[in-house]
Amino acid sequence: YFCPKSMGRKGFRRFVEDKLVRLGGGFLLYSLLLGPIMNLYCFAYSGYPITYRFYTGPTWFILWLLNFTMIYAVIAQFAAPVKMNMPHPVILLLFGAFLSAAFYGVSVGVPPEWMSFGNMVQWRYGIGLYIPFFTAGIVAGRNDWMKSVEEMETWCVWMLRTIVVGFWLLIFLEFGQYQIPIPGINIDGDALGNLLPPIYAVPMTLALIQLFHQYFNGTPPSKIAKNGGAAAYTV
Repeated sequence: YFCPKSMGRKGFRRFVEDKLVRLGGGFLLYSLLLGPIMNLYCFAYSGYPITYRFYTGPTWFILWLLNFTMIYAVIAQFAAPVKMNMPHPVILLLFGAFLSAAFYGVSVGVPPEWMSFGNMVQWRYGIGLYIPFFTAGIVAGRNDWMKSVEEMETWCVWMLRTIVVGFWLLIFLEFGQYQIPIPGINIDGDALGNLLPPIYAVPMTLALIQLFHQYFNGTPPSKIAKNGGAAAYTV
């Protein structure tokens, strides 16, 4: 979301250098030093031979964020900016359903050995969530979609919240049918796992942004919002 404004303010060269330092530096720090140190400790504690090993761990996501950002920076040099008002939330929900179909297609159509190609953790998430959400964030940042979220009609807000809670109930029932157990419930967990993430992520994202704007974006900020912001920055 912030990439277009950052690129406009810094220019191509400074933007790329900044991302290489902030994202690439963090990735290398963990992969070359912090991750291997953690592995050495685990090996020693467990009695295994102590060997240094390059370890990306959770920073695979930083690497791909860097990849997406670099691709955007290059494309932005010759592609015309997309001028587009934020689609109605109902349209975005339909887009989420389309992404779920893509997510499902990759889940069942891509061989398992290719799912982690390029150090991506599950390409079904890359195709169904990460790439389209990053692209949507670019378009949203260029066209100030945040204002549309802030001014969302009340019925839309409650529709999104209701859908999110409905998905929570569906997930609870899927887990609960085995863990509690709940008699009479027969939800296909595999099908749900292959369809749910994108169609759930769209209303959840919109509902969360609107919720935080409504209750945690006051001026001056509340004590909870101020401390939460400081804690998030520290993390």
